Amino acid sequence: MRKSFLFAGMILVAILFSAQPSKADAVVEYEMTGGGLDVTFTLPQTFTPTVVNNVVQVHNITGSLFQGGHYTFATIDLALTGYLGVTNYWIFGSQTHEFGLVAPGLFTWNPDGTITLNGGNFALGNNSLFYGSTRHDYSLTARVVNTAVTPEPASLALLGIGGLVVAGLRRRKTA
Repeated sequence: MRKSFLFAGMILVAILFSAQPSKADAVVEYEMTGGGLDVTFTLPQTFTPTVVNNVVQVHNITGSLFQGGHYTFATIDLALTGYLGVTNYWIFGSQTHEFGLVAPGLFTWNPDGTITLNGGNFALGNNSLFYGSTRHDYSLTARVVNTAVTPEPASLALLGIGGLVVAGLRRRKTA
């Protein structure tokens, strides 16, 4: 019986030392303001996107629109270059609940097919850029927020069980 407790304790200790912490990925918080518009939403910093015509699409994202009102964006489009090579603009489709951002430097393509969203400040215009305007009255701030590393619950359970086994072995040995 004593050998089986010792063996179980050694296995639990080995598992404990090989357990990895659980860590959520970093996220990017977006806020666009200007012209009475206030749009916010959060996306994971690195993910495998849906891509349609060189536009990254993310679906069903909850955020806010117009001074903090909760809003679900059916699609958020991200692109590095836009229609006819125009960049640094935003688009919104009220009927489709689609919101788009087009600016160089919004994200980086990774060799494994994922993208990494970049932080930074971007000056954006609206659809008037397609008609010769050069005004960029909107400000987009992308903040990368790193999440804290927390131990995985299973690791904590193993630590507790391992401690009980070691305490039980010490108590048996002294008795």
